Amino acid sequence: MSPNAPNLAALLNMAPSAFASGDIGKLPSIKSLSDLRKEVERWAGDESLGRLTQQDLDALVAWFNRNFFRLER
Repeated sequence: MSPNAPNLAALLNMAPSAFASGDIGKLPSIKSLSDLRKEVERWAGDESLGRLTQQDLDALVAWFNRNFFRLER
C-alpha cells in the first residue's frame, strides 16, 4: 500500500457525505472512463493528498466509477 494510503482512505470516507450534502458543487461533465481518469488526475495534483501512485489513481477511478458514475468499461 502506498504511503499516501491514509490520505486516500480519508478522501474516500469523506466523499459520500460531501456528495450527499451538496458540499462539492456541480460535478464536471464526465461521459467516459477516460474523462473520469483525467478528472481524478487533475485532483490528484492537490498537494494535500500527497503524491499518489498509479495504483492509487486506478483505485480512485474504480471507486468513483463504481459508486457514482457507473460508466462502461
